[in-house]
Amino acid sequence: MKSTKYLLPLVLLGATVASCDDYLDVKPVGKMIPTEVSQFENLLNNTNTLDYFMMDNNRNCCYAMLGDNLCLSYNHAHYQYTPSHPNLEMLAAYVYYDKLVQPTTTPFFWSYGIYRAVAYFNNVIDGIESLGVTDDYSMGVVAQAKAGRAWVYLYGALTYGPMYDPAGPNDTPCIPLRTSGDPTVENGPLATTQQLFDQVKTDLDFACAYAPEYSANASRATRAAAYALRAEYHMYTRNWESMLADTQEAWRLALASKGSVDKLIYNFNDFYYEQVSDISPEPGVDPRVYMELRGPDLDFELVENRENLFYRTAPSGSLASRYYPSDDWNSIFDRATDKRWDLFSLADTGYSIKQGDVTHDDGIQIIYMRSDLMSTTTGITHPILLLEKAEAEARTGHLGDALISLNTLRKYRYTGDDTDLPGGASLSRDDLLNEILTERRREQHISTFVRTVDIKRYAYDTGKPWCKEVIVHKIGDKEYRAPVNSTVFNSINIDNAILRYNPQWGISPSSEPYQPYNLL
Repeated sequence: MKSTKYLLPLVLLGATVASCDDYLDVKPVGKMIPTEVSQFENLLNNTNTLDYFMMDNNRNCCYAMLGDNLCLSYNHAHYQYTPSHPNLEMLAAYVYYDKLVQPTTTPFFWSYGIYRAVAYFNNVIDGIESLGVTDDYSMGVVAQAKAGRAWVYLYGALTYGPMYDPAGPNDTPCIPLRTSGDPTVENGPLATTQQLFDQVKTDLDFACAYAPEYSANASRATRAAAYALRAEYHMYTRNWESMLADTQEAWRLALASKGSVDKLIYNFNDFYYEQVSDISPEPGVDPRVYMELRGPDLDFELVENRENLFYRTAPSGSLASRYYPSDDWNSIFDRATDKRWDLFSLADTGYSIKQGDVTHDDGIQIIYMRSDLMSTTTGITHPILLLEKAEAEARTGHLGDALISLNTLRKYRYTGDDTDLPGGASLSRDDLLNEILTERRREQHISTFVRTVDIKRYAYDTGKPWCKEVIVHKIGDKEYRAPVNSTVFNSINIDNAILRYNPQWGISPSSEPYQPYNLL
C-alpha cells in the first residue's frame, strides 16, 4: 500500500467528479461511486484527464527547454531563476544540469500529468468492464479512456526514457505501468520502453476499433483521433507504411465528419487585429499587442475550435518573464509570406527587473503569441495530422502525394496568389521531407515537449538536414552543449519521495544539492 501513496494521490469520488471546468459543460453525476456507464463516462470530462502533462504548477514545460525553440537571456538566468525560484527545472533543462527534477519535490507532471490522469482512465476502463456491458456506447467510452491512457504512456515513455529504437531491445526502465483502477495495487518494477509501447499499441488498437465517430469536445478521442494517435505510435516506431495507412484513415474520417478541409483548418489570411480601445504602446512595441485578434468565427479561442482533433492542455507559450523564442525558432519562418509570423511574432517589452538602483532590462523582444490568442494543444490538430500524413507519404516515396498534403496546409498559412512550396515538384525526397518537418515545427506549439521528442526521433536520420546531433544553448557569452544521445535528453530522474516508497526499483534517493544556478 505504501508504494502507491505518493504515486496516486487520489481516490475517484464525487468531489473529483464535480471539479470539471465549465467549458466542458458537464454536470456532476451526484453519486459517490459510479455504477452506470454514463457515470463512468462523466469521469472522462474531468480536466484532470488532460492537464499538466510535462508541466509544472505554473504551467511551464521544462522539457521544452531542452530543445531548440526557446532561449533564456542573461537577465532571465541571473535575476529570475534564482535559488528561490519555484520552478528551477526550467533553468536545469536549459543549462543541461545532470538532474532535471528537484529530488526533494514530486513534479506536477508526475503526480498530475501522468498518474492522476491514468487513475481516471483506469477507473473508467475497469468500472465499465466490471458491468459486463459490450454495447457500442459502452465500448466507445472504454475506447476513449484507452486512447487517453495510451497518449499518456506513449509520451511518458518518450520523455522519461529514450527514443524507441526499432532495431534495439528497448529495455530501458522508464516509469511504472499502472493499468488497474484499484489504488491499493502496488507498483511493480519500472516498465521498459518496450513494455510501455506494447500497452500503448494494445490500447490504440482497441480505440481504433471502438471509438465513436463523434465527440462533443476534442478532449475525448473520436475514431479519427484514435487513428491519428496510432499513426504517432507508428511514427515513433518508424513503421512508415503503417503510419501512412493510419494517417490516411484519420484524415478520411476527419473529412467525412466535417465535410471539407475549410472546416478542419483556419485560413490565417482571414485573421486580423482590431483596435477596441485607446492604446499607447511604448516605442518599438507592436501596437497589435494591445489589440484584439479577430477571425472567421468566435471559436478559435475555444477547445472546440475547428483545428483541434485531440486536445490536451498546452503550457504557457509567450511569457517574456520566463523565456523568449530562440534565434533558431525565429529563423524557420518566411517573414514576408508566413501568416503565423505576421500574426503572432510581435515586438513587445522583454523581461525587466530593478534591484536597488539598477534596472536589468532586456528591451524590446520578439514574443510568439499564438497560444495567448488561439486555443493551443499539445495533442493533435488537423494541421499536424495533415503534416504527419505528408511525412509518411514522403518517407514511403509517395512524393507527389506528400507535396499535395504540404501545399494543402500552406494554402491556409501563407499569403500571396500562389501559396504552393516554390520548386516543390523538383525537390528530392530528403529536401521535401525537410520542408515538411520544418513546417511541422512551425505548426507546433512553441513550448511543447513534442519538439524535444522530435529532436530525439530525428537522431535516427543521421546525416539528414533535419537531424541535430548536438543542441547548443547560450546565456550571454556562455554556451551549454548536450548531445541528443546524452543522458539529459534520454532520462528524467525520479524524485526521492517516490523512490523511498518504491525500493523495488533499486534506485537510491539523491542526497546531492540541486543547484543548476551554479552552472551560470
